[in-house]
Amino acid sequence: MEKDLQTYQKMAREIFDSLVKAVGIHVMLLVIEKAFWKTKHMYEEASLISFSEDGINLDRLEELEQEKAALVAHDFVMAIIDNSWSFNRQKDGRTVSRAATKSGRSINLERIATGIKALDDILQGGFPAGAAVLVVGCPGTGKTILAHQTMFYNAAPDSKVIYLTTLAEPQVKVMKFQQEFTYFDFSKVQNSVIYHDLGSVLRKNGPGKAISVVDELLKKHQPRLLIIDTIKTIADMIPSLTEFREFILDFSLRTATWGCTTILLGEYSEGDIEIRPESAIADGIIYLYGLEEKKKQKRFLRVLKMRGTNYAGGENFFNITENGIEVFQRLNPVVANQQYSQFGERIATGIADLDNMTNGGLPRASTTLVSGATGTGKSILALHFACAGVQAGEKAVYVTFEVNPRQIISQAPGFGMDIQRYVDSGQLYLVHVSPIELDIDEHVYRIQKTVQDTGAQRLVIDSISSFELGISDKIKYTDHIWSLTDYFKSLGVTVLLTHEMTNSWGELSQITKHGVSYVADNLIMLSYQEQGSELKSFLRVIKMRAGNHSKTQREICIDSNGLTLAKADK
Repeated sequence: MEKDLQTYQKMAREIFDSLVKAVGIHVMLLVIEKAFWKTKHMYEEASLISFSEDGINLDRLEELEQEKAALVAHDFVMAIIDNSWSFNRQKDGRTVSRAATKSGRSINLERIATGIKALDDILQGGFPAGAAVLVVGCPGTGKTILAHQTMFYNAAPDSKVIYLTTLAEPQVKVMKFQQEFTYFDFSKVQNSVIYHDLGSVLRKNGPGKAISVVDELLKKHQPRLLIIDTIKTIADMIPSLTEFREFILDFSLRTATWGCTTILLGEYSEGDIEIRPESAIADGIIYLYGLEEKKKQKRFLRVLKMRGTNYAGGENFFNITENGIEVFQRLNPVVANQQYSQFGERIATGIADLDNMTNGGLPRASTTLVSGATGTGKSILALHFACAGVQAGEKAVYVTFEVNPRQIISQAPGFGMDIQRYVDSGQLYLVHVSPIELDIDEHVYRIQKTVQDTGAQRLVIDSISSFELGISDKIKYTDHIWSLTDYFKSLGVTVLLTHEMTNSWGELSQITKHGVSYVADNLIMLSYQEQGSELKSFLRVIKMRAGNHSKTQREICIDSNGLTLAKADK
C-alpha cells in the first residue's frame, strides 16, 4: 500500500469527473453510495468519508494513522471502480473480463442459476447477473414456486436474497404454503433469505417511501437476488401510469447499481405483456401458462426475452412436484452435427435373413420404422434388434408403452431370448410408461435423458402409436417424432420405432398417416395375407435411404427361435 492519502483523493476526483460525464450525477452518487456502504461494512472508520454532488472528500481520514487511512481510502476507491465497472456491464447485459484479448476484450457472462436444471440449460446457465427478469402468468401457473425455488437455491450467508411481499398475499401465508416443498429451508429464513413486507409501506406512505425502504434493505444486506411478489399489485396501488414508470425506473436503477439480480412476478396474460411498462424495462421475460385437457392440466414455460444472452426459444413443458418445478426442455436437433458418414457402417438386426435383405444390416445412426398390424411380430423383431446390440457389446434402451417389462422378460425365453441376464448386467434398459399416464412432452425428455445417462447406442420405442394417443395435436406429434429421431441421429444412436397399422393387409397409405414415415431412413412393413384357409404374415423392406435392398416379400415364422423368415419363392 505505497500510495498516500493525497494520491487516493486525486484518483477519486478523476473517477468522479469521468463517470459523471459517462452516466450522470444521479447514477454516480448511487455508485459512490454503494462503495461507501461496502467499505463501511469492513471499516467503521469509513464514516469519515463524505461525498455529494460536488465530489468526494477523504480529508477526514487524516485523523487516522497513515497506514490505516491509506488502507480505507484504497478499498473505497477500488469499490467505486468495481461498482462503476459492474454498472457499465449491466447496462448492456454483459460481464466483461478486465483482461484484454488480442481482439480487444474477452466476454464472460456471469449467471444466476435458478436451480431448475432444464431451465438453466434453456437460459445457457441461468439469468444474466444484474438483470431484471419479469416472470408472468395468470394466477396458479407457478410463478411464486419458481421464485422461491430460485431464491433458496441461491441463498447463502455470503449471498443473501430479499423477498418483498405486497398486498397480493400475506407474507405468513406465502411462507406457510411454500414450506410444503422440499427446497424450503427454515434455517435460511431471515438469515440468508430475508422476507419483508413492502405493501404496507406503499399503502401508508406511497412509492417514494417504498423506494427508501428498498434502499435501506440493499445497504443493509447487499443481496445477490431480490424478488417482488407481485409487481402488478404495486401497479394497481400507483394510479398514475407515469408515476408507476418512474417507480420502476428508480427501483431498477438502484438494484442495478448494487449489482443485484431482480425477479418481478406479475399476474399478466400474454396479451398484457405487450402493453405493460414493466416489459420494456425488464431485461428478461419468462411466461408461464397452462392448457386444460380432459385428463390433466398441462403447464408450459416460454422465454420471451433475455437481453445480452442467447437462449432456447419455444414451448417447454413443466410439472409441479413436491420438489418444486421440473422443466422438460423441448428437443432442438442440430442437423449440422449429424455425421452421415456413419451410414456406411451396417449393424445386425438379430435376424440373419433380414440382414441379408438389407445388404448387411441397418445403417448405424439411422432410424427404422417397423409398421404392421397387431400380432404380426413387430415387438419380437424389436427385441431381436435390441439383443443383437447387447451381443455386439453395445447398450440398448427399450421403451415400451403397451407391455409391462416383467411380462416382456417372462415371455422372451419362449422366443429364444434370455433378456433377464442383459437387464441384470446393465446392458439392456427396459423403460415402461402406461399410455394412460403418457405425456409426450415429458417422456420425450426422459427418453433423451435415459439414453444419454446410459450411453446406449441403440434405442427401441414400442410403439409410437402410443405417442399418438398421448397428444391431441397431430402436427405436434409428428414434430416430436422428427425431433426425437434427428436428435439421436446427431448422437450416433440407431433408432427402431414400431407403429401399429389399423389395416391388417398392409396398405402403404396407412404407414404415412400423419406424415410419420418421412422421419424414417428405413421402412419395414409387416402384413397379413390369406392363403387358402390360413392367415400368414409377411415382411417387406419398403425403403432404405443409405443403399439398395431386397424387394422380395418374405413370410414370417415365429417360434421358439424367435422371428425368422422363410426362403423366398423362386
